[in-house]
Amino acid sequence: MSFEAAIGRIDQILQLQQQVQDPAGATSSASSGGAGLSTAAETSTPSTSFADMLSGAQEASDASAVSDMDSADTSGDGLAAGADPLAELTSLDSLIRSGLSPSSTAGGLAGLTGGAPTGAAGQSVQAMVDEANSLVGKPYVWGGGHGGWGPQAGYDCSGFVSAVLHAGGYLSEPEDTATLPTAPGIEAGPGQNVTIYDRDAAGQQGHVIIDIEGQFYESGGEAGAWGGGGGVEKIATPSAAYLATFNDVLHPEGL
Repeated sequence: MSFEAAIGRIDQILQLQQQVQDPAGATSSASSGGAGLSTAAETSTPSTSFADMLSGAQEASDASAVSDMDSADTSGDGLAAGADPLAELTSLDSLIRSGLSPSSTAGGLAGLTGGAPTGAAGQSVQAMVDEANSLVGKPYVWGGGHGGWGPQAGYDCSGFVSAVLHAGGYLSEPEDTATLPTAPGIEAGPGQNVTIYDRDAAGQQGHVIIDIEGQFYESGGEAGAWGGGGGVEKIATPSAAYLATFNDVLHPEGL
């Protein structure tokens, strides 16, 4: 789907939304030359269901627009081949309902298919990223980060992860690898935005790393092709074999 076609879809949905909220105003706009809605959509009785109107507008779309949306991605706009036009319109509908405009979404049109969280969740994730990045380069110090939330000379693995989670609004005190899985606000399973890999099984060396929006961080740990083994670092995605050594996969509540 080309950028121009996407903008056309956005304009169409904005007009549909106006028609639902102010039928008289939308009719006046259409009669004065407003573009984007089909004749059927302009003259039909306004529905109280925005979803119904959206569906009607989709059915009235011309064949060339549908063909353009279903074609292979040769324009570099990032949309997959065979994209469902109704799904694209529904994504735009959800965006408008949330009070966002496509231009305000990080990544432009790419934001319609997901991307970074918004609101309080987005602020929490950003705070974690900022904290993690600010600590990159700190040396590995056993027990570092467990004396409080103030600046530390260095961090061990759990002290670092605790500091990052606290920056995002989680943890009232630093946790170690054994207590982190049961800490308030920490839940089992991978997260949508933040995932914690914690190893605290008997007979294994305890360790914890954190993945924030696809970027892994750790302090210390096993050196590998992905990096690691030193102080606080950004590392590439570790191997599946390495990740399998962590017996607990966790995430902050809501993320």
